[in-house]
Order: sequence, then C-alpha cells, then structure tokens
Amino acid sequence: MKVIFICGSVDPGRDGVGDYTRRLCATLYKLGITVGILAINDGSVSKPEETTQNEDGVNVEVYRLPNTLAQKKRYKLAYSWIDKINPNWLSLQYVPYSFSQKGIPIGISSKLLKLGKGRKWHIMFHELAIGIEVGASIKDILIGKVQIQIIRSLLQKIKPSIVHTQTHLYRQILDDIGFNSSYLPLFSNIPRENKIDSIISDKKKLIHKSKNLNFLVFGGIQPNSPIDSFIMEAKNFASTNNLSMKMIFVGRNGKELTNWSIICKKNSVNFEILGEKPRKEISNILSDADYGISTTPLVLSEKSGSVAAMHLHNLPVLCVARDWTTKVKIKENNFTVMNYQVGDFNKLIKNSQAIPKIDTTVTKVAKLFLDSLKV
Repeated sequence: MKVIFICGSVDPGRDGVGDYTRRLCATLYKLGITVGILAINDGSVSKPEETTQNEDGVNVEVYRLPNTLAQKKRYKLAYSWIDKINPNWLSLQYVPYSFSQKGIPIGISSKLLKLGKGRKWHIMFHELAIGIEVGASIKDILIGKVQIQIIRSLLQKIKPSIVHTQTHLYRQILDDIGFNSSYLPLFSNIPRENKIDSIISDKKKLIHKSKNLNFLVFGGIQPNSPIDSFIMEAKNFASTNNLSMKMIFVGRNGKELTNWSIICKKNSVNFEILGEKPRKEISNILSDADYGISTTPLVLSEKSGSVAAMHLHNLPVLCVARDWTTKVKIKENNFTVMNYQVGDFNKLIKNSQAIPKIDTTVTKVAKLFLDSLKV
C-alpha cells in the first residue's frame, strides 16, 4: 500500500501538524507501508525541494512547495509528483491556516479533487474553525462560518472514504453538518524511553507515599487560567500533608511563563524553568513528575500533544484552564484529564489514580489508522 500525506508545511520542530505527519509516516514505513509527504504551502523553503527528513531512524520522502510560488504552479507540480508515486491513498492533514494565511482556503476543494483523481481520500481534521466558543467575537464567528462552509464543500466534492478527527467536539460538529467521522486519538510526540518503563510503574505505585509533590507544565501555557487559586490550594495541600511542592516548566511555555513565575514567587513555591530539551530528556523529566498540568480547555484537551505525552508517561493530568464553553452538544465526552475548579484541588488529587490510562503510542495510533483504511 502507498499513502501520500498532504499538509501545509513540514518545517521540523516549527509545524505541529508537519511533525505529527512525519512521525506517523515513519511508523507506517516500519509497518511495511510506502509513504511520502507533500507540503503544499511551505513557508520555510524558497523553491521546490524534493528531499528526505529523518524521523525515528527512517528517511521520510518529502516534497516541499513554497507558499511564495503561484498556487497554480504549486498544484501542477504536486500533481506530477503524486502521479509519479502513484499512491493508493491520499491523506489530507487539515488545518485551515495551513493552506491559507487568513485561514480561508477558498477553492481548495476543486484543487484537491484534481490531485486525487482515481485515488481514495482520507482526511484528518486537526482543526475545524474558530469562533465556536461562547463569547467569541463577531469577526471570529463569521470567519468560522466560512471555514465550516469550506469544510462542507471539501467533503462533498472529494468524498473521502475515511474521515478522522482527534476530538469528540469536532466529531460532533462534523455530525451536525451531516458528515460521519471517526475518532483517532493523538499520539505522543515524546516517545517513552524503554529503560524508564519500570521506573514509571514503581513511581506511580508509590505516588501517595512520596514526600514530593512535583507538578509539570510542558509546552505552551494558555492565558487566563485560574493559576492563583490552584497554586494556593496546592501549597496548602502540600503543607497539610508534609510534602515538598515544586512547579517544573519544560519546553516552549510562551510569555505566560512570566506570570506563572511571579505567582510562584508570591506564594513562596519552588519552581524550575528547564526550557527546550531533547526528546529523551523530556521523557525522563515526564517520568520524574507526579502530576501534569494542562492549560488547554477541557473539551479541547484531546488535541493537546502535551497531554498525550503526559498520558504516555502515566501522569495524572490536571486541566487548569480558562472557562471555555460551546453551544455544541457533545454526545461523547470521556475525558482523560481532571478539570480543576476553584476549591476542588483536594478532591482531584484524591481521585487522580481513578482516571483511566490510555495508550498514546504512535504505533498504536498507526495501526488504528491502517485498520481504518481497510474499507
């Protein structure tokens, strides 16, 4: 079987969907599948570039087309490259802003229809639209409506055999506009080091006997989270239980890190800022923590790579996020993170070990993906 994945960009470490696609491709290759990536709107190259990118020891075939090249020329080159490889499947990794700077990829349906003539389509919706939350601005709501209409046109025209998405919220939105989709969980981009598997297992068994209370924040910190009350409640819990509390920050946390640092200092809470680290080192840091903290709103937590990494390392995850609600009525909501509300810290810690563990290995997800193609 041959599968070509289509995304906007594959700039390593700078494009989340590109990183996701490359790692999935490497795993599929190890499972005997011929794969390649077409980056059709790449902002990090100045001319068409047919190359390979190494991922997990696999050189993944990549064709990068610069976004500075005229759209007509890009799709002509893309068609020739796809025709040369002659894949059975085309997999569109969809994010509206990957294919349009303004997030409105007008005409994408017709262009992709020509690329996929005579081939089966798969679509993974990583994102759908903005403006779906209660309180969104009029501008975002209007843009979101256009984005949904583009998705409707895309699905109607290319008629994909399989549609996946990473959140139950997005599944419901797609269902509401008349299209069935399946849930494909996000895998962790931080592999778990085999040598620490037993360490993780032993640590989790002893988590309530430990004298430490280490919270890990991995990746971007979103604004307006109730961090003040969380820190105070966590500190009180630590003091009552004679525990040593510490906040650990790793990865690109963004400008909100300054605010969190100030709050830690104000409450005399120890913290450590580690910054960006290699994958293996991040895996070790994850294994040493007691709890993970996510600032992604609860209903969007399924699309968080940081949450997936924490799950893979068996960390109970606390959602410390801003209020984010939507009018979409989600029928399934088996969330695997615990949503913090002011005043309920003790209850979350007490129930943390009852949250079901999920397998977020890339191999597991790749096999689920392959099984879905057997239509």
